[in-house]
Amino acid sequence: MKKVSQIISLLFHPMLLTTYAVLLMFFLPTYLSLYPYNYKKAVVLIIFTATFISPLLIMLILLNVRKIKSLNLTDRKERFLPFVIGFVLYFSAYLISLNFPGGTPLYISGFVLCTTILLLILLVLTFKFKISVHMAGMGGFIGFFYVFFVKMNISEVLFTIYGFHILIIHFFVLLLIISGIIASARLLLKAHNPIQIISGFFTGLTIGFLSVFLY
Repeated sequence: MKKVSQIISLLFHPMLLTTYAVLLMFFLPTYLSLYPYNYKKAVVLIIFTATFISPLLIMLILLNVRKIKSLNLTDRKERFLPFVIGFVLYFSAYLISLNFPGGTPLYISGFVLCTTILLLILLVLTFKFKISVHMAGMGGFIGFFYVFFVKMNISEVLFTIYGFHILIIHFFVLLLIISGIIASARLLLKAHNPIQIISGFFTGLTIGFLSVFLY
């Protein structure tokens, strides 16, 4: 179970959620899906590089110079420097999204901004309290997409596959199930206790809901 929990934690690593969100926004039945393939590929690659590859490389450097003991950042005090660097990189990604040739859809740059704000809040909280970044990421993901669906006024039926209707409610039930699986994985790995899991989720959810003021 420990190995499975590690794989789950990696697949839904907080630094990957921004890329997943951008892919999802381009895939869902909105005007964003109509953008040319090459444009969408370029945006995804830039977001992936800025919010995952770059932070990962910095983390590996910090690990090599022994500023952190592991990439898991199990020690609360070890989180300060990676979080500060992460905040700078994510804010840079937001600026890049604003100046991308041809422009970037507001919802995509908005998600990057929300993630940046969430990271800043987690940085502040880390001074006194260890919080689950995995669950904060999932909470923010769910809150943001709730606002996204409301603002986009998307049809109740997202897709129809072989006569089966995939509804918005199915989408959010799936996200909640995934959140539960991630929470269980983090608890099994003893990376967090229940309070850190719950507080992380609701901190992210709050920031996700507050994205309503961006649009």
